[in-house]
This record gives sequence, structure tokens and C-alpha cells, in this order.
Amino acid sequence: MEIKFEAVTSETCELYCKLGIKAYKEHYLHLWENNDPTPYIEESFTLDVVRHELKDNSSSLCLIYKGDTAVGILKLINGAPIKQYNSKEAILLEKIYILNEFSGFGIGSLALRWVEKYCLNSNKQLIWLETMQIGPALKFYLKNGYNILKIKQLKFDQVLDKQKPMFVLMKKVKKPQFIS
Repeated sequence: MEIKFEAVTSETCELYCKLGIKAYKEHYLHLWENNDPTPYIEESFTLDVVRHELKDNSSSLCLIYKGDTAVGILKLINGAPIKQYNSKEAILLEKIYILNEFSGFGIGSLALRWVEKYCLNSNKQLIWLETMQIGPALKFYLKNGYNILKIKQLKFDQVLDKQKPMFVLMKKVKKPQFIS
């Protein structure tokens, strides 16, 4: 399976927004009152928001492709401190959304490996992220070597109370050791 990651440009902002909205709605409508994620969409996937993020040197936005088909998005925040790790040591994996029809084929795991390589190439020691306490994402991240660091709550008032609990997860990344 050929998976590639392409940096979002001003020409691909619209595709990033469309993919992000579609994938988010496919996986997370159940979090919201009346299945309406408008507050999150407006904060994350408008052209103005994405264009602003492209100008921010700490944000890295990517399209995920399977062959020639765009199947998801990824957003990293460089220099995002957490716990005892300072901004020079940590990267926040803020978004990783795969379209539903491409979920379950290993694309997410390959994306996590790509993020680890990105982290190492950026001389970072830690990747951290936030995930729902309820649902398949937690199991996915734990299976891929992430550990629970702490508990938090989603900040949106429109999220159903039972869906607000989240975990902050982290994974230390290390350069591979070669045996000769």
C-alpha cells in the first residue's frame, strides 16, 4: 500500500478543509448536541483558519494519500510543551483524521510512523496528543505505543457531557538502534 504525505499549500487548503470536515463528521458527530459540530468546524476547517495556520511556522498541515487518492489529514504543532518536556522537545499531534471508507487498513498506523520520523528529523523527543476516553481511538493509540499522561475535558460547551472526558497521551520517540 503506497501512502504518502503532502504538505498543504495555498492551492490545497480547500481539499484539506473538505477532507477534514468529512472525516470529522464521519467519526465524531455523536459527541455533539444535535449532531452539530459547527463550533469545531469553524475553529478548525475554514479557509481563513487554514490559511492562517499555513503562515504559522509552528503548524505543519498534511494531506494523506493512498496512491493518488486523498484519504485524510494530519496536523502537527512543533514546539508544543507538555509536562516536563519543553517546546524544543515535544510535538503535538493535533489532528489525524482518515475518511471512514479508508479506516481499518493500517493508514493510521502508517501515519503515526510518519509522525515519529518527522519528530526524530526535527530533533524532538516526544509526541503527545489528546483523544476521547470513549471510542476506538484510545485503543488505537495504546496499541501504537502511546501512554496515558493525564485526564482533561473537551472545552466546547456544545459537546455532550458524557463525551467530554479525554486523555492526554504521549510517546517518547527514539532513534532505532542497529545491531551489527
